[in-house]
Amino acid sequence: MTPRLPPLSGTDRDPVKFWVLVMFFGAGVGLAALGLLLPGGPGARPDLGRALMLGNGIGSLAALALLGRARRRPPLRRFDLPLLLLAQVCTLGGVLGETFLFGSQFSSMTQLWVTVFAAGFLPRRLVWAQQLLGLASITLMVWVRTRYGVDPPHLWVVEGIVTALPVLLTGVAVAYFRGVAEQEAWALEQAGRTDPLTGLGNRRALFETFGARRAGAAGLTGLVMLDIDHFKGVNDRYGHAEGDRVIRVLADVMREHAAPGDLLTRHGGEEFVWVTAASGEEALLARVNALREAFAQRAEVLGVTVSAGVAVTARPLADPAALLPDLLRRADAALYGAKAAGRDQARLAS
Repeated sequence: MTPRLPPLSGTDRDPVKFWVLVMFFGAGVGLAALGLLLPGGPGARPDLGRALMLGNGIGSLAALALLGRARRRPPLRRFDLPLLLLAQVCTLGGVLGETFLFGSQFSSMTQLWVTVFAAGFLPRRLVWAQQLLGLASITLMVWVRTRYGVDPPHLWVVEGIVTALPVLLTGVAVAYFRGVAEQEAWALEQAGRTDPLTGLGNRRALFETFGARRAGAAGLTGLVMLDIDHFKGVNDRYGHAEGDRVIRVLADVMREHAAPGDLLTRHGGEEFVWVTAASGEEALLARVNALREAFAQRAEVLGVTVSAGVAVTARPLADPAALLPDLLRRADAALYGAKAAGRDQARLAS
């Protein structure tokens, strides 16, 4: 039972996402300032064009201020929707401002910036929302150019399709490759937390996810350390392939006896750790003994038995770095006691 990892999102990419947005909105301020400083062009409605340019600049400055606030109060993903809307509105305003002021639309490809940003950093639902907004924005840009541009297209619908398709397909491609990269990163992360022989979590998974466990109704958490008795003799007598098979059988039996949300790990060699919510020490000890008996009854384990040490705590799991080593030490001491008493038994830690 390996802990599942969340997709790589949110704070994992916040620094890159932050600076991409700073560059985007900084460029928006620069383009707005450039448009306002240039001499008036042959546009049909220069006053409206300047107003839109000014709005683009103010919106970009507002977005930069919002980014500053997001950096002080992370995570940045809380501001995804307002930043996306500001990016789309500022882009549209800048392009329309250029059209009304100069009669041109050289800045229309800034729509691609918004599309790439959304596809590269935002949740999937916002990516598709941006695609629809982008399509509507490009349609409006081309229509305005048809009405007020110096060199209007003869077939504005065709112009709109030709302009929109590369932008939208770029967004789809970026989103696809982002998804593939995230899946590969997730698989690598999972491999780093998984024992390849049993499919259980490994030592790293134990230490990284222990704090996410929930205590039982009585507020108790149990940690069970299990060790296969005389395992070296199994390898020496039957070979390592049979030894590996015995290890896999114990892992399967642990899965059968684990409750939802339990953490099962192979701690190393023939030693396993089981973290579970507990209603009491005796109740947990009974569960461990049931697991041991089920394992011993499996024909394929060659008569091998298991010893266990059981440690229970009522302390909160808020500080796993301090609590987990103590539980492991106590469970290991109890396991040592079980071995010293003749093996094939479980002992409670003191």
